[in-house]
Amino acid sequence: MELRLSRSAARYTSLIFIVLLFLFGLSLAGNLFAWMRIDALINNQKETYIPQFFDSPFTLTRNHADANYLEQTAESLVFLRYNVSPESVKPSHKALLRFFDPETRVAMQDVLAEEATRIIDSNVTSAFYLSGMDTWPDQGIVDIHGTVQTWIGTRKQEPEDKTLRLQLHYQRGLTTIQSFTEQDNAKKKK
Repeated sequence: MELRLSRSAARYTSLIFIVLLFLFGLSLAGNLFAWMRIDALINNQKETYIPQFFDSPFTLTRNHADANYLEQTAESLVFLRYNVSPESVKPSHKALLRFFDPETRVAMQDVLAEEATRIIDSNVTSAFYLSGMDTWPDQGIVDIHGTVQTWIGTRKQEPEDKTLRLQLHYQRGLTTIQSFTEQDNAKKKK
């Protein structure tokens, strides 16, 4: 009798243990599913902003920016690089460097330092006049079309049409510049 009672108790204990393991696995799966849903809700929550100095409202999530945001950010970054004088070039380029991705910052620092030296030594003042933009928000690319007007001292130079390409990366609310290049306008005229 004692042997049957012992076997019966072992069966019930094993059954309870299996049920508890099943419930534990179900709980883990539920928590994992809930965590994935919460992460998706956090990263995909859209917020629309209407800032004071920007032209139009833009919508951001934690990991995605719309075309309006990319265009307005690119415009301000282009102005930091091209609307300069001998007095303002160093602070403007320093502010611009903060936006560069750490991998490209070192190379761009040398390029901007060389530009600043030329601007200061030659007493160059320049202004960028925007004429249009093409934006690919999924890739973070903004092509900016415009004219750069330069003055060497008080002598006005011929205006130069430029197309600039900025590749921006927006992740976790931080915008960085992946590349800032000048496109060849001769290809577009053909």
